[in-house]
Amino acid sequence: MVHNSIRIPCDGMNPAFPAFPYPERDYPGKRLLDIILACLGLILLAPVMLVVAAVIWTTSPGPIFYRGLRAGLKGRPFWQLKFRTMTVCHEGRPFTSATDVRVTPVGRVLRLLRIDELPQLVNILKGEMSWVGPRPEELSVVLRCYSPEQLRVLSVRPGLTGTVQVKYFPGLEYLIPQGVDAQEYYEKILLPKRLKEDLEYVDKMSLSLDLWILCRTFYCIIFKSWGILFRGFGGEKAACGSNKLSNVAKDEPPVRPPAEEQHAKAP
Repeated sequence: MVHNSIRIPCDGMNPAFPAFPYPERDYPGKRLLDIILACLGLILLAPVMLVVAAVIWTTSPGPIFYRGLRAGLKGRPFWQLKFRTMTVCHEGRPFTSATDVRVTPVGRVLRLLRIDELPQLVNILKGEMSWVGPRPEELSVVLRCYSPEQLRVLSVRPGLTGTVQVKYFPGLEYLIPQGVDAQEYYEKILLPKRLKEDLEYVDKMSLSLDLWILCRTFYCIIFKSWGILFRGFGGEKAACGSNKLSNVAKDEPPVRPPAEEQHAKAP
């Protein structure tokens, strides 16, 4: 079961970017490798996915899958599939912080182990995603926040994993300081840094780099995630690369919570 209420065009048109300004980037064999690995992954991981679906169904009211509208290759919108890890009775902003109350207990484990991403193997088979590439961004965030140069990350297929995901494992959400607006902090401070690294991947994309990222991803999930799980979800210190990105962001102006910002503007 999938929950969504938005329709996107099915005629091949791209309403977000009618004339995308950059050519598609790829290397020989990348798409074939994606298809082979996605088929193998679906066959080998089918039992795991069935168990996860049953656990979600029995522990949290709502659909098993979540579909998010993302900007894909050349800005084409597509539905990114995930196992649902959040409640359906709370409204919220797109970016999810490490302490987001909408995330279910089972969902926290699935997100840390990246099991919630397994349905995206279907996105890979459909040609909407690749195994390795910049992670797909919320379409509304792309339209609102990306500069013309940053749009160049959309010249490659978005990936199931990427350089940012292995460098800052278990995720950028663990770098959000307590007491700030997570969405605003992400868009103003973390997103520009993330896009800078994604653009470096676009410029250096190769088979050897993709294989290295895949190996690092498996290493993080198999070895690092369990340590974080047993220690508990300890906020930004849990991220493998948090010091590097936090140091870069120290000079940025602080992002206030919405209530504090309104209070500061009052006479």
